[in-house]
Amino acid sequence: MNHYYLSCIAHYLEKIGLAPNSTLYASLEDISVADAPAETVATCVINNAETAGLAFELRVPKSAVIENHTYVVRARIETEGELRFTTKMDHTVDPRGNYLKAIEILMSSV
Repeated sequence: MNHYYLSCIAHYLEKIGLAPNSTLYASLEDISVADAPAETVATCVINNAETAGLAFELRVPKSAVIENHTYVVRARIETEGELRFTTKMDHTVDPRGNYLKAIEILMSSV
């Protein structure tokens, strides 16, 4: 087994449905280096993301996880290329963690 798996659920608080052609983009990013862009470690794309409570899984290569680094999960939903929802706060995770339930990711409208 050369990967860690992070099960997540993306939510937004607005009580609306999105167009069937909406897409969820999620990523695990290493934010350890100050004054440098985050490094993307794993990604996931879910098409037809028209409802809140979207389950997704990030497959993280074990070789990409570095001891004492800080990792966050970020997500966004786009409809026809237009950003509709995004994470506005960092959801810090340990990619090696053995979470008992899915990690809850909250997105806000833009």
